[in-house]
Amino acid sequence: MQMNWILPTQIIMLPEEKDLHSHQYHQLVIGLKGQAEFEINDKSSIIYAGKVGVIPANYQHAFSSLFQAEVLVLNFPQFFGSNELANRVNDLFVDSGYYQLDAQIQNLIQLLVCEIQASRDDSLLNKACSDTIISLLHRHLIDENTDKIIKRLNVEVIDNFIAQNIGRKITIAQLSSTVFLGESQFYAIFKQELGITPHKYIVEKRLKFAKTLLETGQFTVGEIAQQTGFANQSAFSHAFMKHIGHSPSKHRQIHFIRN
Repeated sequence: MQMNWILPTQIIMLPEEKDLHSHQYHQLVIGLKGQAEFEINDKSSIIYAGKVGVIPANYQHAFSSLFQAEVLVLNFPQFFGSNELANRVNDLFVDSGYYQLDAQIQNLIQLLVCEIQASRDDSLLNKACSDTIISLLHRHLIDENTDKIIKRLNVEVIDNFIAQNIGRKITIAQLSSTVFLGESQFYAIFKQELGITPHKYIVEKRLKFAKTLLETGQFTVGEIAQQTGFANQSAFSHAFMKHIGHSPSKHRQIHFIRN
């Protein structure tokens, strides 16, 4: 006996309070805006625009908004009749996981979301959108739990921008624009792929350059602080001590002793 498609496709703003629950149907959650913290059977991740959470039926899961999180939610029954759509649903929900959509399907989903928002009570349209998305996901999902993960950030472009502006103030907005991402999305992807915040990454680049200048012996500590983008010599010395473990002057002394 074939079970019909269930529950409407929904576009919702996630609450800030985390709610652990489960349900007897499969669920796809696709990030549209902002950021949200997700947990599916103890697997945690951050959902942002273009990121997908796959939640099989009866799996415990919870989510909470970190920054104005808006998501597209699609629900599917556990059992269909013997048809192609059923096979695709069953293949996708074998296990829970987090995935990244490629740019092509992200653009398509944005168009579908506009149609859904314009006709919220059109159940036929909702079902058509749901079926379209599930049919395309097999070719467009990038599994974050395999070696096939595709990095979304071009680190070389980011590094070049930092190097060219090392003596100036560098903002998240500037960095995100170099890779054509919004600030919140860039921040989340950056931290996920590089393991640190953009701010800490910039500081590390400044200090790496500062170490090179200190080892040449051509500039004073104050001049190096200015050339590497620190507000003043005090701020530079404080950051150097915190990250390197000794003062800039000590670093220069150590280098000269070794050479």
